[in-house]
Amino acid sequence: MQFRIDNASERAVYLQIIDQVKRDVALGRLAREERLPTVRQLSQQLTINPNTIAKAYRQLEQEGIIVTRSGAGAFIANLDSGLSKAVRRRLICEELERIVVEAFHMQIDKETMAEWFNTILDKFNLTSGRE
Repeated sequence: MQFRIDNASERAVYLQIIDQVKRDVALGRLAREERLPTVRQLSQQLTINPNTIAKAYRQLEQEGIIVTRSGAGAFIANLDSGLSKAVRRRLICEELERIVVEAFHMQIDKETMAEWFNTILDKFNLTSGRE
């Protein structure tokens, strides 16, 4: 996996790492049980502080995206969500609300937002009836 950090981005570096891992899992670029680079390896590759990588990995582990095995490293987890439907709904709706607020301030209309949203859904091949 090749990580890319945008130093001009307002998004914190550790969040960029989290975003990339989640995106690559969703796109099928990272498979269950696939090993991620070690904190040291990724720190050297990106020339950033190892604590930044460790912070990203800790959050990914807390979210159930990766699992760490002592002495073996970090791996993509089996992504069967243990979260209830209500919790999943709340988390996704909070994120969608944040995006809609941004769209409002950028004066993006509802139809355009719906079009963009559907384009992204198609990109990730989300199927109907999946929770």
